[in-house]
Amino acid sequence: MFRLKFELRILLLFIIISSPLFSQNNQVDFKVDYESFLSKHDMLWDIVPDKWQTAPYSGNGNVGFLLYQSPEEKDNIISLHIGRHDYYDHREAKTKADEMLWIKRSRLPLGHFKLKSKGKITDIDMRLDLWNAELTGTITTSQGSYTIKGLTHSTTDIIYFETDAKNEDVEITWHAEAPIPPVYEVLKSGGGPKGGTWDKMRAVTLEMAPKAEFSKKNGYNFCYQALFDNRGETTTGWKTTGPASGKQQLIASVHHSFPEHNSLDIVTENLKKAEDLIQKNNFISTHQKWWHDYYPLSFLTLNDAEKESFYWIQMYKLGSASRGNGPILDLMGPWYNRTFWPMVWGDLNVQLIYWTHLTANRMFIGESLPNNIDKYTANLEGNTPKHWKNSAAVAALMPQDLIAFNGAKVPDMLAWMLNDYWLHCQFAGDDSRMRDKLFPILKKTVNSYLNYIKDNPVDAEDSKIHIKYSWSPEYKPGRGQDINFTLALIRWSAQTLIDIDNQHHINDPLKKEWQHLLDNLVEFQIDENGLMVGKDRPFENPHRHYSHLLAYYPLMVITPEKEEDKKLLRTSLDHWLDVTFNSGKKIKAMPVTGYTATGASSMYANLGDADKAYYYLDFLIKHKNISSTTMYSEGKINPVIESPLSFATSLHDMMLQSWGGKIRVFPANPKKWKDVAFHNLRTEGAFLVSAKKIDGNTEFVSVKSLKGKACVVQVDFENPQFYIDGKSVVINQSEDGSYNIDLKQNESVIITSKEINKTDLSIKELPKSEAEQNLFGYGEKTKRLPGHDYYSSY
Repeated sequence: MFRLKFELRILLLFIIISSPLFSQNNQVDFKVDYESFLSKHDMLWDIVPDKWQTAPYSGNGNVGFLLYQSPEEKDNIISLHIGRHDYYDHREAKTKADEMLWIKRSRLPLGHFKLKSKGKITDIDMRLDLWNAELTGTITTSQGSYTIKGLTHSTTDIIYFETDAKNEDVEITWHAEAPIPPVYEVLKSGGGPKGGTWDKMRAVTLEMAPKAEFSKKNGYNFCYQALFDNRGETTTGWKTTGPASGKQQLIASVHHSFPEHNSLDIVTENLKKAEDLIQKNNFISTHQKWWHDYYPLSFLTLNDAEKESFYWIQMYKLGSASRGNGPILDLMGPWYNRTFWPMVWGDLNVQLIYWTHLTANRMFIGESLPNNIDKYTANLEGNTPKHWKNSAAVAALMPQDLIAFNGAKVPDMLAWMLNDYWLHCQFAGDDSRMRDKLFPILKKTVNSYLNYIKDNPVDAEDSKIHIKYSWSPEYKPGRGQDINFTLALIRWSAQTLIDIDNQHHINDPLKKEWQHLLDNLVEFQIDENGLMVGKDRPFENPHRHYSHLLAYYPLMVITPEKEEDKKLLRTSLDHWLDVTFNSGKKIKAMPVTGYTATGASSMYANLGDADKAYYYLDFLIKHKNISSTTMYSEGKINPVIESPLSFATSLHDMMLQSWGGKIRVFPANPKKWKDVAFHNLRTEGAFLVSAKKIDGNTEFVSVKSLKGKACVVQVDFENPQFYIDGKSVVINQSEDGSYNIDLKQNESVIITSKEINKTDLSIKELPKSEAEQNLFGYGEKTKRLPGHDYYSSY
């Protein structure tokens, strides 16, 4: 009898421990098998990809490849198109006015490996394994077949590709492309815009780089490409082993050097390292380790398979395209396609790119922007007139070294990029970097504003400080006085300098001047439709950019916390979208693009309008320019990576916001997302937040403080209960509905709507049916997407 009672007790204890309501130490019980989870979002191909938009992609932030069959290739050939992220031209300008960035300092094409079989390619079956960042599959030909396996090593600049032929021969050959600037090529062929700067560039005759030189040494093949005037060089090195009719391996490496001339040495060393790792059977495991550490940094799952899948593919894409110690992520990343926009764009694109990593808690991925701003600060100072002392700026388009003369104009593009730098410091909780690195360059940027105002005084009856002439990016007519885009950036920049100065007791001698600028700067230009473009510039034409709304999003200079401001912002947002979508006006600029949708989604999320936030998030996936692989282009050929990446930002904004020093959990969760869970998403102030909804109701919120900063939280349910280290604590509600919680460094609070022992603290993946799995790639399942037909039709 005693034994039976004992066994029953043990059984009862086991049931309790196994219950999702049981969590050791009353902490979040996070149990996700990432390999199994991500496999449901792997991309699949059963149609032969014939362009970069439909191709599988692989990268490590520096180098990468796309696999597709170009239309000009024979039907027994498919190619690995190789890219190098920092492969830019470095032509020297005689004067600042002679920089001609479009044609003299742009990204350059590299080349491709052709995989040539004897038989014609008749079928394809490929899988991009997200968890292992590896492409596998079978290519069937009219004579036989060959399996493939390809990856870009995560920590070494090596591209690995393997073929295993059956009743086939697969010949692998390298084909270098001449480093001709793509815009120059278009202009010289008679294409491109006419007039002004375009005609000046069209009249220029650029001397071309010498032809590539091929060599062999110690079993390696090399292709050496010197750039014009020996200003930069690129070496591609490779080695193939094994028979073409059986199993063969290709290892390849690419390095671009400037001003050094060491690309051959670095490529040789990379190839030797790869062979050593392969011989020691460590090549694949060392590649996988980076990815297996990367994915678990955060987690998100929804009862919406398509959105969940799109999100996780962006996490893969981000990890493939960027590294903290690498170049600034431009419009293409490590992949290349001939484009009219072959560099970094600073009037929106680069800014959107560097939001995604923040809430995703993948901070090191996004360090490349602040790192390169730190590295090239002297170049930013050189982008201003000589008589502007201690000033900095950058033009709207720029090469990787940020040498892009801005003239005597307002430094708007740099100011907006520095907002991204500031956000990075905010999310990292890095006060010292904010003080020692960001503050000095932001100070120089505001000096440029002050110098501009001094050089361009405006006599006005209101005695206010006016900005005589600036630009609201891409809006027509968007140039003129008191442009809201500029006013927003001035206000954010000056206020941020004052805030940093106050926090760190710097007592900068220019502090009074910054305050004077804030106190006397003209107010935002507003009419009955909300925020205007600028003085005498109502918003009345369709426009893909939300430049005139920058004071709202992302700068949050105007926030929806006050009812009158919220009304202004909603009026402005509704009007922008109504004119852009419904006016029927025909304009040259693209009226609706991917970031039009994601910008709208995030702004509605900040207003707490979950349904409209969802509508525009869904709109992006249904946008014809979004390819079936989640890549994105404009004009069908121009890669623009920020739009799909900003999908993840909008989804984050629906789940979690932290602007204004307040953490808002589920601020815009749509009704159709009844079951949602996320783990270790990050907020400003360096907090990690986990939360869960069950059948539309929030089960719990967990907040962990990484730095011990002030913690203010707002939840979406009434009468919350608080538990710190498993102990119930009393937290009083503030007048604005939030809760101030005193958390020490590395301390966590769990917030529930019921007693903690009755709370389900588990986080696990939400189930997906077979029909809901593997929704992207290129094949039968992707025919549901408008982008499938759009890119298949040319």
